[in-house]
Amino acid sequence: MFFIFNTKAVFSNQNHDNDNHPLASSVNCPNESDTEGRKYLTEKMMHSEAMFSELRHNIPGLKNLNNKQIMGMMKLMGPNYYWNFDKKDPNQKTAALLLAHGYGEEGDLAFHNSMTDISLNHITTLSLGMSMMTSKHIECALSEIRENGAEKIYVVPISSTPHNTLVQQWEYIFGLRNDHAYTRVKSLRPDDVVFLDPISDHQIAKKIVLDYALELSTNPKNETVVIIAHGPVGKTDNELELKLMENLAVYVRENGKFNDVRPFTLQDDAPKEIRDKNVKQIKQFIENATLDGKKVLMVSNLMSGKGIQRKINEDFSGLDYEFNSKGFLTHPLFKEWILQSIESSER
Repeated sequence: MFFIFNTKAVFSNQNHDNDNHPLASSVNCPNESDTEGRKYLTEKMMHSEAMFSELRHNIPGLKNLNNKQIMGMMKLMGPNYYWNFDKKDPNQKTAALLLAHGYGEEGDLAFHNSMTDISLNHITTLSLGMSMMTSKHIECALSEIRENGAEKIYVVPISSTPHNTLVQQWEYIFGLRNDHAYTRVKSLRPDDVVFLDPISDHQIAKKIVLDYALELSTNPKNETVVIIAHGPVGKTDNELELKLMENLAVYVRENGKFNDVRPFTLQDDAPKEIRDKNVKQIKQFIENATLDGKKVLMVSNLMSGKGIQRKINEDFSGLDYEFNSKGFLTHPLFKEWILQSIESSER
């Protein structure tokens, strides 16, 4: 059982230990870190045939791949690991566990560097990776945070929206939903954890998108802004995300005084025909705005500047537009959103 207060989840005192589950891993937590402080799971994961079947069922892009090919895709997505900050104040009793997709070595380093200020207020750890076939990196991060003296742990999902499979897998791991988005990994339900909401259409998200549009702008009245998102796989989640993005668009339109602002999702992990349809729709919008004499500016609500931006540039190559490829993570206001979210949940 869990309880919801002000849209944040506080866990009951139940510990569902799935170590004896046939799909669970026996991996031990790492004792040492690399030279940068990152901690990787050191023992080889044992994956059952059931896990591969679940992935094929839940992720359209993996449907026709064999086990070896799926493991190759997992490797390309990067490892599941955790990366803590040194404790700044021996009296710190609260912690921030930041869950993120992982953005490649360069992107992860930029993310880590941008979160330094969080560690001034809270014991802080990043847990990175897709969590598709394990939750052990999250479990180990929680264990180390407690050893560091934390009495309350605020889990922050680093995502543009709750309406995607990665956040849904994290919610499953923390016992907030019964259905897994990827595979049935170990579920954790500690009583010292508060799971916070993603940034979604928070006021700070609106301000960041506006800032990125204004960085490109020279004459707002003659400019049209496209807000582009990675987007979820499913139709219902996509509709919900577009509603959140419309709130961003209204704010940018009204406060930036732009001619028009329109949100779009790529649904980047959806079947090719769905993604292609979205790209075609966005292209048509850009072309129409250009024919109407408007300068087109493109921004996004992507977390990292090192994600699908290259694919976006390829998708719209040859069209007349300017793209601010920055992600939310390195904007100064993003860490303020994290601190505000924790502070508001402590009241």
